[in-house]
Amino acid sequence: MSLNRKQLATTAMMKALQIRKQLGHTLWEPVCVYDVAARLGVEVRFHDIPSMEGVYCGAATPTVIISSLRPPGRQAFTCGHELGHHALGHGAQFDELVEQRSRARCFEPHEFQADCFASALLMPKSTIDHAFARRGWDPTACPPTAFYVIATWLGVGYATLVSHMEHTLGVLGTRHTQELLRHRPMTIRATLLGRGCPRNLIVADHHWDGRAIDVHVEDLIVLPPDSRVEGHCVEVVEQDATRTLAQAVTPGIGRAVAPGVAWSTYLRVSRRQYVGRGQYRFEEEVEDAE
Repeated sequence: MSLNRKQLATTAMMKALQIRKQLGHTLWEPVCVYDVAARLGVEVRFHDIPSMEGVYCGAATPTVIISSLRPPGRQAFTCGHELGHHALGHGAQFDELVEQRSRARCFEPHEFQADCFASALLMPKSTIDHAFARRGWDPTACPPTAFYVIATWLGVGYATLVSHMEHTLGVLGTRHTQELLRHRPMTIRATLLGRGCPRNLIVADHHWDGRAIDVHVEDLIVLPPDSRVEGHCVEVVEQDATRTLAQAVTPGIGRAVAPGVAWSTYLRVSRRQYVGRGQYRFEEEVEDAE
């Protein structure tokens, strides 16, 4: 990394860690990027614009606009990226689909810095190390399913986490990274579930803490054995001695509780490809009276 890039990266990472500390987040817990935005006074909106990744508008009310058509992990990282523009004073930014960027934009200081900010905010090395260590997992020898579990806990995409651990943190070797990236998330979900899984899958073991489980309607959630769910937004669909499988059925906020391991967490469900203000994404749907 050139000196200029190193300086840009250091500034961005320090800013992200400063914000985590400012908001009271420890260096070993995950954060919900949308909750971070709200606490920083930045409004988040979701829009179904196919060609857009994200937009940052630094107006009287700073606003981040995220494409509702992207996968959850990608949406979260994009929001972190746009928050980076806000925190680093870059001014208004429009980020189109990565695949459509010209080669001239391969390195832009503001874009590079915003990516560094998002990585440090969502995936600090201390948080990743803690996640693997508390489960007794060695990241240099773990199967793809382990990385998938950690990625969902952090709220980022599987490939995003793997690439970050190689290129930024230097934890993974090139050969191991290439092997991990040969496995697609859909295939990993099928391995974890034991059958095909066309929807998103969250694996929440009893080590899940620090943030709520955020899902969309129809998503599946693997919970610890003997778990029960409270509220109407999520229903248990299968349960055996090894796990509890639940499915999000309607927008709202509930809770999962596993008494046997003294574990609980909030469940927050939004509509699939939700369009609207971020603060309202978990509001329960009310049928119109006839």
